[in-house]
Amino acid sequence: MRVLMALTMAAGMSFSLLAEEVAATEYRSHAPARPLPESGERPLDAGPIYFVHPSDGNDSWVGTRERPWRTIAHGVTKLKPGDTLALRGGTYYEHVVAQLAGTLAQPITIRSYPGEMAVIDGGLREFSDSPATAWEPCPGGAEGELRSVKRYEGLAKDAGEGPGVFGNFGDSLVPLQAYRFHGDLRSDNPFWNVANKVGDESFVYCGPGVFYDAATGRIHCRLAHTRLSGLGDDNYRGQTDPRKLPLVVAGGDRPPLELRECQNVRLLDLVLRGSREPTLQIYDSRYIELDGVTAYGGSAAMLVRDTHGVRMQHCACRGIGAPWTFRGMLKYRSVEARLFSASGWDPTGDDNRDFEIRFCEFTDSVDGVFIGNVRGVHFHHNLVENVTDDGIFLTAGTGFDGRTHGGDIHIYQNRFARILTTFAFGVGHGRQRMTEKGKQTGSGVWIHRNVFDLRRPVWYTWPAGPDAPQEITSRGRFASDHGSPSWEPMWIYHNTIIAGGTPRYDYGCDGLIHGLARGTSRRVFNNIICLTEGTPGTTLPPGDADFAADGNLFWSLKPGKEIALDPFAKYRASPAYAASKKAYPPGWTTNDQVGDPRFYSLSPDWREYPQLTPREDSPAKGAGIILPADWPDMVRGTKEEPVDVGALPTNLTHWDVGVDGRFQLSGQSADVEKDRQNQNPWHVAFRSDRKVEDRPRALIVEGYPALDAPIAAYLLRRAGWKVSVSEKAWFDASKLADYKLVVYDGSLARAKVAKTALDAADLTHVRSFLEAGGTLVLMRERNDLFASPDGRRFLEEIVGVGTRKAKPTINIRQPDHRWLKHLPADAAFPWLAKGSAISTSKGESLIGSDGGASLLHLAPVGKGRLIYVGWSPAASIPHGRMVSTEAEEEAFGDQVKILQGMLSLAAY
Repeated sequence: MRVLMALTMAAGMSFSLLAEEVAATEYRSHAPARPLPESGERPLDAGPIYFVHPSDGNDSWVGTRERPWRTIAHGVTKLKPGDTLALRGGTYYEHVVAQLAGTLAQPITIRSYPGEMAVIDGGLREFSDSPATAWEPCPGGAEGELRSVKRYEGLAKDAGEGPGVFGNFGDSLVPLQAYRFHGDLRSDNPFWNVANKVGDESFVYCGPGVFYDAATGRIHCRLAHTRLSGLGDDNYRGQTDPRKLPLVVAGGDRPPLELRECQNVRLLDLVLRGSREPTLQIYDSRYIELDGVTAYGGSAAMLVRDTHGVRMQHCACRGIGAPWTFRGMLKYRSVEARLFSASGWDPTGDDNRDFEIRFCEFTDSVDGVFIGNVRGVHFHHNLVENVTDDGIFLTAGTGFDGRTHGGDIHIYQNRFARILTTFAFGVGHGRQRMTEKGKQTGSGVWIHRNVFDLRRPVWYTWPAGPDAPQEITSRGRFASDHGSPSWEPMWIYHNTIIAGGTPRYDYGCDGLIHGLARGTSRRVFNNIICLTEGTPGTTLPPGDADFAADGNLFWSLKPGKEIALDPFAKYRASPAYAASKKAYPPGWTTNDQVGDPRFYSLSPDWREYPQLTPREDSPAKGAGIILPADWPDMVRGTKEEPVDVGALPTNLTHWDVGVDGRFQLSGQSADVEKDRQNQNPWHVAFRSDRKVEDRPRALIVEGYPALDAPIAAYLLRRAGWKVSVSEKAWFDASKLADYKLVVYDGSLARAKVAKTALDAADLTHVRSFLEAGGTLVLMRERNDLFASPDGRRFLEEIVGVGTRKAKPTINIRQPDHRWLKHLPADAAFPWLAKGSAISTSKGESLIGSDGGASLLHLAPVGKGRLIYVGWSPAASIPHGRMVSTEAEEEAFGDQVKILQGMLSLAAY
């Protein structure tokens, strides 16, 4: 029986009593946009079990069923391999940071008690538990505007940081608008006609929402109705007084749950909500299982970084888009939120790998699932729906060492619907290295047996005024990009794509041939591409593109003009067709056809569920190309059997997707029994019990600007170090002993840190750190750490003092040194002229002048060493969106190899 999260479990209330109360509940806000979480019935595992109760527990007790703990934060500190932490039903208002180490044979489990639901809420409790006394009328505010009775200091500085608070309706969990600008919350303008889409010169009302006033510390709320005729029933028509219904309101930078340096940990049947930041955060972990977890997002629902091995099933990532929310409301007037963020712009050096995500749901956000920099992903039997920008972001960025981590991504048997750009590519703040073959990509993406139902409009084009068209007609597309990157290699086969109108300069529908720059490849075979209106595209890429397409079936429900039965006849009489046979002997489009796929049902009206199995008399039956045996396909029969075109063969009506397989590929509810005991084998195996804490520790202290710090962090992680970062703050020198290597980069003075130089007491710790075997790396000009009289004497003791010349001639002094021997002999290195040398007479000057000016210096101190790097390799980075040259890439690569030699574990 479904449990509505809106209701907070009272102490001792049984699940059955709560269900009876829920059955009589009416939604005072808006009906839920998505199915609400259900309690799990799976039994407790064997092994030690500890219990937590949010109201009847006590952290001084022993954690038994009869004497449970009260907080999860306390409980997680007590767990050992094989233990289970069973959370009794109710809401836990906590910010839990777990650092747990189970084993493959004995994982640690955190879960809801069977038949009950545990909610971990990082929000402000009073707005949910006692809304009648949490709000008061706002003096001088807009009609219906209330403000918090209490002041909340420090939730955000200003609108430049993004919204200070996020929220949801407590009864339906429909999101509230997280307002950046107070003027938007107070506006009565419902139309997208602001003077500056990201500015505060004019305002627009974006629906019920909350705003944090950093100047006063007050949270403001307004639940006024929306009134765009094009939204129809998706307008808000519920309660307008926040004192009369519970709200989930969250601010600050602490999520409900973080897993840090965890290993072999399972989260089962949990609900996470109430976060400004990503709601569930997983860092630097190994072998994490999520089963039955529902996360209601802030800036993301889930974030995963530097983690190897994630298994995720029956989970839901819910975004911050309400039924009335347009793309611009979030992207420009709130935050460009994601659903599942496992990929930043740049690889990290210890990047995510080996993920399997199945039977999950990703819904209602600006951006969806970012997995481009993950290596090895199986993404299947999922629902991705209502994403107003990038659905699945696939670009694999190039790391600082020239390597690309992402790829080997398998996307199959999913339903994609109502997405602006289903597959998206872009460099953002990262880069793709230029090689002689073109821009460097990852190892590719396999896209097969999916249904793309793009009939329903995306809330993208927002009416600009009462005289503008009010009907919303924006349609999604198969793929597109930002900034003309090279798209990842893609194998696109056996999909059914229901798209919008006639594409511009494309093959079939928007996105199938774009992005075919040098360095990438694409194969498009055996797909059904059916437009709801217009004519399928007939454009093909140049004959020298690494491309092949064949065996595809094209159709349109409303073509507008007659579709040629052989739209590629002219192409097949051209030299380009003959050229295409060099790489694909049959020739592009040879077996393509135009014809009605004769689905059991398909209407242009998105409100009517389709049945996308072709009938026995369909031209799709037996018309497909026999594909190579090493192309993955979970549906294909033996190699000798005829192959049907499209996602669903004629002898298979559907498979189920989403949490518990509760939806068919059509989007219609599936009549299935809930089964979270899914025993289907995983495609991703957990491999090892190597402990995450068994790595040497490195620290990077960042001032401003710390442009080389990301490079150092990346290379250290690649080399196997555990990296910590201290940003814009003085680091206590007494803690240097906790690390094996410390890097300083960026000016502490420019970072406005009060203390900027080491004093006598600090230098005692520095000496001990070095003499015990530690390594201190000073990036360009960071010898200013020794600017005090004691510091200057200390540094001179280590590196000496050389002669000083105004413009010393800098050269490679030790070309055979292991850090430098890769540099070509007699080559010019322009980056040497951009450095800041130190004066030396002791130690090794690897790059410097004959008079002792040193740009790369190595000085032994006891068992340790001090290293000075007097130039900034970051100044030579070939930046992402600009076209780089191979020479620029080589120059930057030379410098990175120097740092790589310095920072590798082999050097210590």
